[in-house]
This record gives sequence, C-alpha cells and structure tokens, in this order.
Amino acid sequence: MNKNKWIVLLLVFVLATSLTLAGCGSDEEVDNTDTDKPAANSDENNDNDKKDEDKKDDTAKAAEGKTTDTASLPKDILDEKQVLSVNLGEEPPCLDPQVSTDGTSSTILNDTLEGLIRMDHTGEVKKGSGLATDWTLSDDKTVYTFKLRESNWSDGTPVTAHDFEYSWKRIMEPELASDYAFMTYDIENAEAFYKGEITDPSQIGVKALDDYTLEVTLAKPNPTFLSKLQHSTFFPSRKDKVEELGDKYASEADLVPSNGPFKVAEWKHESKLVLEKNPEYWDADSVILEKINFHIIKNSNSIVGMYETGELDYIGVPQQFIDKYIDELQLVPQAFSVYRTFNTENKYLKNKKLRNALARAIDQTKIYETMDKGLSTAAYAWVPTGIAGYDGKTFREIAGNKLFKDIGTGYSKEDLEKLYNEALEELGATTEDISGSLSVITGQSDSALKYVQIYQQMLESNLGLKVKIEQNTWKVRLDKQASGDFEITTSSGWIGDYNDAMTFMDLMMSDNPQNRTRWGNAEYDRLVQSAMDTFDAKERVDAMIEAEKILIDEMPVHPYEFNTSRLLERPYVKNVVRLPLQVTSGKKWAYILKH
Repeated sequence: MNKNKWIVLLLVFVLATSLTLAGCGSDEEVDNTDTDKPAANSDENNDNDKKDEDKKDDTAKAAEGKTTDTASLPKDILDEKQVLSVNLGEEPPCLDPQVSTDGTSSTILNDTLEGLIRMDHTGEVKKGSGLATDWTLSDDKTVYTFKLRESNWSDGTPVTAHDFEYSWKRIMEPELASDYAFMTYDIENAEAFYKGEITDPSQIGVKALDDYTLEVTLAKPNPTFLSKLQHSTFFPSRKDKVEELGDKYASEADLVPSNGPFKVAEWKHESKLVLEKNPEYWDADSVILEKINFHIIKNSNSIVGMYETGELDYIGVPQQFIDKYIDELQLVPQAFSVYRTFNTENKYLKNKKLRNALARAIDQTKIYETMDKGLSTAAYAWVPTGIAGYDGKTFREIAGNKLFKDIGTGYSKEDLEKLYNEALEELGATTEDISGSLSVITGQSDSALKYVQIYQQMLESNLGLKVKIEQNTWKVRLDKQASGDFEITTSSGWIGDYNDAMTFMDLMMSDNPQNRTRWGNAEYDRLVQSAMDTFDAKERVDAMIEAEKILIDEMPVHPYEFNTSRLLERPYVKNVVRLPLQVTSGKKWAYILKH
C-alpha cells in the first residue's frame, strides 16, 4: 500500500474516532441548585461546546496541513502576509503546456493552469476537483463525456470545452512536433494524425459538443487515461493568443495566459518568477496564498544562506549540507528515475559493451552512501520503486531490484577489464583514441559538478579513460539532447506521468521523441507494444519486465538513482501537495500560519 493510501486511512480513522468521542462524551455542566432548569440550557451548552470543539478541530486541521477545505480555515491562525518564497533552481524553458517537456516548467504550469482534474494529497482522480464537474463513460469504456463548470481565464474570457478541443488537437499537430504527443495516443486517431497517416482533424476523437461538454473517444479502453489528465500536456491553451503571438506565446509574464489558482505577475529571466493569486479562478476562495516568489538560484551556499535568513521558506537540501540538517530533513519519495544518457549515434557509444563498461565502472552505492548519507537509493533497474505491478505487488517486487551489477556490487575488476577490452576490440580503438573525445554534460550547480567529477574520477581510475565535463543551463541541455549535440548527459531524470510502468517503458521506444539516446530495438518495441495492447495485468507487466531486461542489457541509458526529495521547510508552511508523481509541489491549497 502506498504512502498516500496510508495517510487517507489514518485520516479516516482519526475522523471516525473524533465523531465517536463527540457523540458519547460531553462537558455538559449540571447545576444542582436548580433542578428545574429547562433542558434548552443543556442544548445551548452543548452547542457552545461543539463550537469550541469544531474550532479546535479546524485549528488542528490547519496545523497538520492536509486539507482541501482551506476556505473554512480559522482566519486568526493564518499569517496576514500570505507570501511563499521558494527556489525554482532553473529558468523554466517553456510555459506553453503543449510544448513544455520538463519538470521545472511543469511546476509553474500546475500552479497557473487548470485541467479537467486537479489531484490533492490523496493522488486520487475526483470529479469536481478541476474544471470537469462530472463525466460519464460509455458501456464499451471508450467514450468519455465531460461536463465542464463555468470558469474564466485571468482576463475574464470564458474557458470552454472548445479550448480543450483546440489544445488537445494542437498537441497532435505534426508541425508543432510536441515531444509529448505520445501522451495523447490513447485517443482515437491521435497517433495516426500526428504521424501524417490522416490529415483531417475532425477524425480525432476529441469534440466539444457545446461550450461546456467535451466528448473524448479512445482508441480502446484504458484505465490510466483519467489520471493522465493531471499532466500539463492536457491543460488548455488560448487559441486566440497562440495565433496572435506565435512562438512568443507564454514567453513573458504578460504573455502567459492563466486559468488556474495563480497567474504570472513578473518574470525576470534567469533570476526570478513571481505568481500572484488569480481572482478569476473558479475556486479562488480556496486559494489562501496571495503571492509566490520563485527565485532561480544555483549556488548551494546561496540557497542555504537564504533559507537560514528567512528569504526562502523551503528548499531542497544540497548534498554538502545533509549532515548539518540531518535531523530536520523531510524525505519525500518520488517515482523518479535518474540516469545518464548515451548518444548511441556517437562512433564510440554505438557499442553496447562500451556503454555497459561506462556504467559498471561506477560504484554507485558508495557514492550515495557517502555523498547522500544513504538518503537516496542507487538504481540498478529502469522502473523506479513504488510503481504498481499486479497481485498486490509493485513492479520492482516482481521484476527484482538489481538487473545489473557495477564495480561496487559484485562486478569484478577482471570482468570489467574483459568487457572494456572487448569493446575496444570491436571498435578498433584504444583508450587513447577515446580519451578526451567524450564530454559529459551536467547542470550549472556546484552539487551537479561534484557528482560528475566523481563519475569522471571513477572512469579514469577503473578504466583509464578520461572524459571532459561540460556545464550548461537546463534549457541548453534540453536543446542539446533534442538535437543530438552531445555524447553523454548526466542528471537526466524522468518522473512518472501516471502510476504504471508504461510511463517509463514507452519512453525508450524507437519512435518516441523523448528517447534522446537515438537507440532502438525491435524486440523491445514489440514487447512494450504488446503491453499496450492487452488489459491483462499480469500479461502486460510481464511483457514490460522482459523489455526492461533488454534495455538494461543494451544500456542506452544508465539508471543510477531512484530519487527521494530532501526538503527543509519552515513549520509555518502548510498544505503543499507533494505526490510521488505528477504533482510534486502543488500550491493551490498551501498557506502560511502565524509565526
């Protein structure tokens, strides 16, 4: 059972217990000097006691910070200044929901846009949580009919079902070349339209029946479809603004449309992005924060210094400060696989034995035990822990946790040397030929540099191979991977878009534009496709397990960490939604207590 379900059960238990106590115990005062006092006085006392208890419950609920009923929170416990300041870490590369591909941008999009659903702390798909107040599903489980509430964009323009039809079909336009087009392939004719097999958009299974009714026809039943709608790819865009602004759409503060809890008020590129409460939001009464300051800071000392001086309200803790804050850390599990990407079109990295040698020469467990004090988990498989499998077991429990060994987990130096020499022989190359020709791209933070320097040192120590280090901004790294202008990138990461191994497995299919490795394998593709085509849980998971074995054997990516967020957060910051996937820092219901 996952963490969120335990939280829900605990809350249900606490609620049930509190209701029982309220029903069988009271503080009713008995006045023995006036036995003829009317019963109404007892009722009045009970009412007063109940109000006191309700206020205590509201206060306790606010202090815990796990509620969506923020509109009813006692005002006297909330700080007058509802301003949250955090570090975004990187410049958001793109705030166009149909073009964006990265987690940094997704953080902003989740706070500024509203789709058909919005997940809370439970991670459940709920009617009425977003713009869809209700929906029905046809008997054959292929046609969803969504009923939308009346709502507005931040400039007062109504949001309609036509906005969703336009936006979802826009993802599928070949000219847009959206890297996330594959997310729409559940929809009838979406894949065919994207690949140019059909050209009539009216054949795509998305249609606004009227201003507030959206009909979506799937190619076949898919139980994961609804949960995908939390992803920013399915958020609405403004057709009039896209046509007016073109490539400038959502590129500056005044060019970013919003229909969510917040709107972009200021954007100083590479420095700061400020959100303010959106008064036009349909559920504005539930939004307590008035402003969110997103700083863009990469230096670890500066990040920690700003937290210590109160300029930041929560931070991800850099590696070198773990010891200092070890007793204060909040550990937030994530369905997040971190990996190195090999460009398999490179004349050396096209060889799978070389890729395997580069992976197995790294003592990943030692790195995380020493650098991260064991708070992060070294990865020896592709699909992270926690992702669902079948028969009550997770995918990793069924497939096993270690699909390969490295120099620190039982792969001998003799075997490593043999593997590396075989690679050199097949390539007709020497260590001297390869040394200096491979660069490892990483981020600009000092923490990122430290990790890649260890990688560099281990390759030289265990293989005699020298590689260069190149630091780039997040946007430049994304652009280089998309264009193929790289040899190795490190600190690449993929967080699940929904709770199914398919969100990781389809990423590495030959025709997926997010597959930056340029690697393809027909048997891998066949197995993953077969998993897509069946609804038998065991059959589909078993097919993905076999595909994962191929991926690890070929090693176009080198998974090395299953990420756990390490946070420091002020005790007065409450109700940020942090799920293992999709919503990692949702702030719709967040608030600041008096302090």
